[in-house]
Amino acid sequence: MRSVLRGALAASVLTAASATVQAADLPSMKSAPLPPPPPAFSWTGLYGGINIGYGFGDSSRETGGLGYLTPGGLGALPAGSAWGASQDLHGVIGGGQIGYNHQVSPWLVLGLEADIQATDVESKAKSGIGVFDATGAHLQTADSTKAVDWFGTVRGRVGFTLPSVPNLMIYGTGGFAYGQVIHNVGFADNFAAAAAAGFAGGAVGHGYSDDTRTGWTAGGGVEWSPIPNWSVKAEYLYVDLGSTNANSVSLNGGTAAILGATTPVFAATQNSPTRFHNVRVGLNWHFDPFAPGLVSRADGLSSLKEPPPPAFVDSYQPFQVRLKVGSVIPLDGHGTVYDQGIGHPALGSIGRLSGLTGANGVIAGASTNTSTSIVPMLDVAYYLTKNWAIEAICCVAPHHIQGTGTIASDFARAWVFPPSLMAQYHFTNFGQFQPYLGVGANFTAFWGTRVNNDVWGIPFAAGSALAGLGLPGALATFQWATVAPSWGVVGQAGFDYMFNEHWGVNVDFKYIGIHPMVHATAVAFVPGAAVLGPIFVPVKVSLPINPIVVSAGITYRFGGGLLQPVLAKY
Repeated sequence: MRSVLRGALAASVLTAASATVQAADLPSMKSAPLPPPPPAFSWTGLYGGINIGYGFGDSSRETGGLGYLTPGGLGALPAGSAWGASQDLHGVIGGGQIGYNHQVSPWLVLGLEADIQATDVESKAKSGIGVFDATGAHLQTADSTKAVDWFGTVRGRVGFTLPSVPNLMIYGTGGFAYGQVIHNVGFADNFAAAAAAGFAGGAVGHGYSDDTRTGWTAGGGVEWSPIPNWSVKAEYLYVDLGSTNANSVSLNGGTAAILGATTPVFAATQNSPTRFHNVRVGLNWHFDPFAPGLVSRADGLSSLKEPPPPAFVDSYQPFQVRLKVGSVIPLDGHGTVYDQGIGHPALGSIGRLSGLTGANGVIAGASTNTSTSIVPMLDVAYYLTKNWAIEAICCVAPHHIQGTGTIASDFARAWVFPPSLMAQYHFTNFGQFQPYLGVGANFTAFWGTRVNNDVWGIPFAAGSALAGLGLPGALATFQWATVAPSWGVVGQAGFDYMFNEHWGVNVDFKYIGIHPMVHATAVAFVPGAAVLGPIFVPVKVSLPINPIVVSAGITYRFGGGLLQPVLAKY
């Protein structure tokens, strides 16, 4: 019996061992590893984009007043007045923004955003008050125009999201606002007794303010990301840039009369608040060049662990976009000023009769300067090969034209649009450091040209016809101006330093040939000869700007898997 049991036990052990060996030889039925889940949606990262909207004013009113300092030929001091007028601030607003978001938790996003906007927001306000006093009846008027040429903001953002809808964010925003506000006011007081007193019409003056105002802004909006890396937004902002004051004294009074009676002299002011609502929509592109990438592991899964820095590979990426900030520095800007007009029918050209205009029409001692601007820039390029590229360069810049010498005044300001098309050669044998040279053509257009209506004096040279009448000089202001388009050549040198095949930084230097012709009309008053009335003088300015543009920014190249070099076979 014992031997039988021992035999059965041995057989069982051998059978189990055999089954184990056979099982080890069979293929494993273990399931394949699951792919990693997609990363959770996050607002964290940099973004940039464009926007467009509409601005409209609140219920703010302009206020002003006028009072007299001397009676002039009227004998009695006229009465002044005070007034208020509604303004209708409104216009289209468009520009760009750049910012950074940080997702603190599934429901809270903190961020910082800066934007810059070009606008045609403007308002007009008119007022008129009839006065009757010892001088008789007279009508005092103020004609005010105001424009916001551009404005920008730097704002914090606090956003709220829901874990169930992480790609939809509602946010509040607020911070610092700044912008260029231009305020012009024409003052006039027309006297019924002017003709009897021996002067023409009445007293006229012009107040002007043009400077960068600062203030605050607050608002909110909603932003939605329907697809990766892109979002759309709707936003409301209230912008307060404070108030401007335009002040003036009468331009055609104040000097002892030499030719007829003089007009009375007033002092006038107009206060105008600049507050407006802004409703806009925008498009943002989100990117984070410093985000960790996916790294393969031995088990076939992926990890978000930061990979070791790879060796630089300069693969062909045909498309390139650069976002930059540039400084536009006029090299010359000193214009030659020509007196083109006959001027007053009775006196001929005021320039010649003042002794300032030569036979060639150049006004002696008159010149102009052009201001420097700091502006955002966009460059777009296509690489025909890794070395040869075609680039289009775009920016919009505001510039002041300042009169100097015998036309010392804040002459005019204009928006400048100088697109350029360049052919470039890029040197690629220095690794990540990639210098380049370029040459091309520029076409510059000017729009939104406005004279600043600053008041300046025209001195009369000794021995001139007007000085011979005992008149010391005239007061003048520019009434109208336009700037003709300009063609020119462009030279360029710069470099990119590439962090990888897509991202890099850029430094660039350009010379742009810009030499437009400015046509303007000045209106002059001779205070000691009010009977002459206004004297209109057409003026031409040959304005060589020829700026150096120094810029720096971010380079992004893409599209390497889409196209092959067009000229690779060459």
